[in-house]
Amino acid sequence: MGTLNENGYTIKNQNEWFADEQALYVAIDPNWNLDPSTPDGLKIASDAEIFANLDEIGQQAYNSKDPNKAKGVDLNIVSFITGTIRSEGTASNVELTLTGVPGTVVIAGKIVESVADGSQWSTDAAVTIGVGGTVTVNATALVTGATQASIGTITRIVSTVGGWQSVTNLTVAQAGEARENDAQLRQRRTLSVGKPGNNQIDSLLGELLDNVTTPNVRRAVVYENFTGAVDANGLPAHSEAPVVDGGTDADVALSIFRKKNPGCALYAAGTSVVVPDVYDKYESNKKDITFSRPIAVPMIIAVTVTNDGTLPNDADQMIKDAIISYAGGTLTDPECGFNTLGFDIGEEVSISRLYTPINSVIGSYGNSYVTGLVVNTLTSGQVPIAFNELSEWTDANITVVIN
Repeated sequence: MGTLNENGYTIKNQNEWFADEQALYVAIDPNWNLDPSTPDGLKIASDAEIFANLDEIGQQAYNSKDPNKAKGVDLNIVSFITGTIRSEGTASNVELTLTGVPGTVVIAGKIVESVADGSQWSTDAAVTIGVGGTVTVNATALVTGATQASIGTITRIVSTVGGWQSVTNLTVAQAGEARENDAQLRQRRTLSVGKPGNNQIDSLLGELLDNVTTPNVRRAVVYENFTGAVDANGLPAHSEAPVVDGGTDADVALSIFRKKNPGCALYAAGTSVVVPDVYDKYESNKKDITFSRPIAVPMIIAVTVTNDGTLPNDADQMIKDAIISYAGGTLTDPECGFNTLGFDIGEEVSISRLYTPINSVIGSYGNSYVTGLVVNTLTSGQVPIAFNELSEWTDANITVVIN
């Protein structure tokens, strides 16, 4: 069977097992007939397959204890040792504008629907339509994953309320994420190792990315200026600037309260959020917590493809879906070695990388090819994304022309 030593776990493949057992027979009788058609030849082949399969099972057991090699359930178990639990996905969210009779109360949990794709959304809080006849409320998609909602598409009221007359979304939805893949979980487990510590950037970041203490956080970074002067990013002296995508304001603020450095200022580097009177155990120790949401940079994409006649009729939509999936880190298998984490806060968008999702579609059919790719007016290089920004990917901003 496999060999375990200081170099790790070493196994043999089926051909190697076959050659080893064949050599044992020949050592007894050099003239032994071991042709695959003979009973002895068939036994050697059967043994080789069995031994190779057992070796692979042993390899899986060995890998299951290594967070860099474990997969699936095994990786869940290894990650749980450090308190890291795989995210089952987050739902998209959007800000809705409700219109109706002033004074009308719309309670939380009311369902509205997109006329574009039928996706349904639930209001997050109870609101009262104001004297001007409108009120805004956040809503969450009923399913996890990157549910799309372009401006003005969520207009159908499913759960009617007397006095509530119409609904719309004046902004695009903030896309959720699919179930966390192995590569994403490995990265977050690595970051979470610093969570048990206190008063350090790693422990704060680990707390923010823990989907138990801070559920539905999709991405987070923490910038620090430990100098006595304003830094290149505009952070004041001796300050920290958490930038967090996803999660509720209250959950994010509490996580920051638990782990922030004492004596340093909190700075909003992006879209400012201030949560007053935050405390964990002792109300007398409450503080106002400041952080920020990343500033969205819409990706305006134009793709031109020359069709050799083999592409399906819905290839344009397939390409759009592949680009959005790639940007979210869910297009390719984590074992492929491609980008499996999507685009993070402050990460510039390399235009050449977007050929991967496009070719993943057209490469399955004949010899069609890309003749044009423009992202935010650029045809090469990188789309600049500032340290406090996050690229935004929506179906409505992607145009695909197939000739």
